[in-house]
Amino acid sequence: MTTSPRPITTAAVITIGDEILSGQTVDTNFTYLAKALHSAGVIVNSHLTITDEEERIVEAIARESSRVDLIVTTGGLGITSDDCTRPALARLTGRDLVSDPELLGEIEVFFRDRKIRMPAMNAAQAALPEGAQKIMNRAGLAPGIHITWNDCEILSFPGVPGELRALTRDGLLPLVEARNGPAEVLLERSLSTWGKGESQVARALQGWERANPDIKIAYLPESRGVTLRIRARRPSRPVSSQDLDLAARDIADQLGDLVYSTRNEELDEVVGYLLILYKKTVATAESLTGGRLADYLTSRGGSSRYFRGGFVPYQAEAKVRDLGVPRELIEAHGTVSHEVARAMAEAARMRTGADYGISLTGVAGPEAIEGKPVGLVYCALASSQGTDVRDWNLPGDRNRIKDRAARGAINQLRLALIRAGG
Repeated sequence: MTTSPRPITTAAVITIGDEILSGQTVDTNFTYLAKALHSAGVIVNSHLTITDEEERIVEAIARESSRVDLIVTTGGLGITSDDCTRPALARLTGRDLVSDPELLGEIEVFFRDRKIRMPAMNAAQAALPEGAQKIMNRAGLAPGIHITWNDCEILSFPGVPGELRALTRDGLLPLVEARNGPAEVLLERSLSTWGKGESQVARALQGWERANPDIKIAYLPESRGVTLRIRARRPSRPVSSQDLDLAARDIADQLGDLVYSTRNEELDEVVGYLLILYKKTVATAESLTGGRLADYLTSRGGSSRYFRGGFVPYQAEAKVRDLGVPRELIEAHGTVSHEVARAMAEAARMRTGADYGISLTGVAGPEAIEGKPVGLVYCALASSQGTDVRDWNLPGDRNRIKDRAARGAINQLRLALIRAGG
């Protein structure tokens, strides 16, 4: 009695190429493959980038084949001396490289139709490990190679992006569908957070994760905050959409105000929605960020409904002239101070008639200012309820400090809107 091949639920992607490791070429192929596999319900467990060396290719495929159902390699299928994928596959499986007459004939026709004499070295593109299946390449010469070894499906594709994409459509996705049936959406939920780092968010959920071993949380630190991807730990186990909805709600309850979106929205998008919902307006006064905060707040259509205006008084004199910050306040405390941040926010609110005024002042670097360290930021939020001033010590280079400060200010506005109900 024969048994049906097992479903393909996990995969590894191995990128082969010295040009990737040297930084000369950006690996867009992995992003494409990961998205294609994800849409087909296959989880990518690992991604390796290795040199064009036969020994390294053999080692990597052998190691990953014991961990996943599918391996996709990219690169190393050309005709030069550093293209080692074909001999590596032959060595790995203990098979000889043999010329495929049909494939060789197609390569010869390709050159003949173009009135070009085929170089002898191109015959290497017709060589396949004995017993391997070829996947015809409609976008180039080198075919894809499909081998089953160690109970794992191994597909090797050229590294040229257009060819890889054609072979993914013609070979990879049909194989997955043949094994798994029509693709089902891989259920997952997303939570977006701001205010704590990856390790702090993970620590806050340690107890929840221990109590829910069937749910996997991936922590993804991004410029927009820490994004949490929530999905079943074992994709072969039936998990309903309702199960993940409940898990997402539980996790959001655990994290409280750290969560700003459960629908993959941007922070400024959420704040814009809240301002419109509560019919509130905002104005900005930015020294540190040079207008970045105002840019974020006006990045969505309809922002004129809630954004009253912004000031960018970058120099001390501009703070006095444009906002009316008392000169003696700056002389006593410096431009980077709790007191000046407060005065800026209150002035922005009063001069525009906005419900909220937000200000930012700080040291973006690369050098300290007024004896204040790089990364020190003051953010003030003024409203009819008073003025709240926060100080942060932000890591990173000049651009990162400015960006995190602007996003942090938007988050302060979000929290104020939520807590005041508008």
